Amino acid sequence: MVGRLMDVRDRRAIFSGGLAHVCGAADLKLARFLARVDAWEDVHRSLRGVAPPQPVEPTPVPTAPRLDLDLSSGAISTIVWATGYRANHHFLGVPAFDRRGRLAHDGGVVRGPAGLYALGLPFLRRRRSTLLSGAGPDAKELADHLERRLQRRTAA
Repeated sequence: MVGRLMDVRDRRAIFSGGLAHVCGAADLKLARFLARVDAWEDVHRSLRGVAPPQPVEPTPVPTAPRLDLDLSSGAISTIVWATGYRANHHFLGVPAFDRRGRLAHDGGVVRGPAGLYALGLPFLRRRRSTLLSGAGPDAKELADHLERRLQRRTAA
């Protein structure tokens, strides 16, 4: 396992040295999420007879992660390319983007064509908008907005 690919120079792949930090942050977020799930279960008691939760082991990271790799050695047999997720909404083909190319919106109400809405975007309405725990409150607020809009249309 290596860090983020930063560059390819002189037939060598160069990786960032932040692998341990990235994995540690991901482990922390997972632990927080699982603790919230466990707390919900403690309150609702819907899983009777299920074994208590077990702690998740931290992601094993080499103490000295590889920072570069000779691409011409012929020793590479497998590549797993985990690129992460970056939103790209340009397939919509509508004028709804800010100067940085991101979908321009106000709380999920897209600026541009009427009737275009978004959920799950970073900081849509709150910090946790991209997480499972944030989608519900954002969806409720957006549904309330849509209901008000429909009521105005009906009244008109």
